[in-house]
Amino acid sequence: MVETVVPKRIGFRSVFVILLSVSIGLLLLSKPLVSIGLTKEWSIFLATGISSTIALAFVMLKIEGPVEDPSVKKKRLLLSVIVSFLISFVLAFIAK
Repeated sequence: MVETVVPKRIGFRSVFVILLSVSIGLLLLSKPLVSIGLTKEWSIFLATGISSTIALAFVMLKIEGPVEDPSVKKKRLLLSVIVSFLISFVLAFIAK
């Protein structure tokens, strides 16, 4: 079986895990980031980016298709970082 970088499908359980972790990440990380001196927009950007990266990596590596190939694992991790921070940037700065 050939492993692809993007899983064939994303289930409801995966979407729930991503939404839950982003919500918890925003609740737990945004206030401490503001308290260290970041603006509200930057704290939302970083909190959403960090929590969605962790959630998307977990979903892509564990839930939706455990992979054995190390190069596919690295590509999935890189893809989760890029997609998460790109969407976080759009949500925090462009879609006000």
